[in-house]
Amino acid sequence: MTKKAPQKLTIRLTGDWSITGVTQQLLPLTEYLASLSKTDPQQTRPVVDLAEVALFDACGCQLLAILFRHLKLLGFAPAMDCLPNELRDHIEHLGFGHEFAAAMDTAKGYA
Repeated sequence: MTKKAPQKLTIRLTGDWSITGVTQQLLPLTEYLASLSKTDPQQTRPVVDLAEVALFDACGCQLLAILFRHLKLLGFAPAMDCLPNELRDHIEHLGFGHEFAAAMDTAKGYA
């Protein structure tokens, strides 16, 4: 019997992920996480798309870490996609590289 690969479920993050914008990101993330409650983690792989993140600082990085930890607590194996090189550098510089190591290994950087 062949094991079926998990279906990709894209989570597109947009806008301001800095100290001034993270509060605006909380409600959409909470709603999204609630919608995953009936999703089988064995059949779905959340992929966080970061291509449209306009601003990003330590507060945004903390919220992103919380999102990834919550997904993992729900049993998912989240990945990153469309990770601009600048955001990758910010994540590393802020000391969060270990939080996203596996996810960043598969992310495609943009110049």
